[in-house]
Amino acid sequence: MKSASVSEAKNGLSALLDEVRRGETVLITHHGKPVARLEPYQSLGLADDEAAAALVRRGVVRPPRARLDVEEFLARPRPRIGEGLSASEIVVAERSEGL
Repeated sequence: MKSASVSEAKNGLSALLDEVRRGETVLITHHGKPVARLEPYQSLGLADDEAAAALVRRGVVRPPRARLDVEEFLARPRPRIGEGLSASEIVVAERSEGL
């Protein structure tokens, strides 16, 4: 497996992606510690509709009750996060409460 520092990856991303296209995996490091891995994309082999249906069957997601009105959705005010909080902390708290 090839290894590249963050700065090497930033400066030579196209070359690294060429290697990934050829099937290679590239480990990205920051100060010598692994932080990410570039690897060839592998499709699950399911069409999008089949994948969505599988998630519904497993109970991971629920199908929509109505079609999304994109214009109305985008016009809604965006939620505000209180000072000193992070979005990830809020999500973790909601999940632990079962909301």
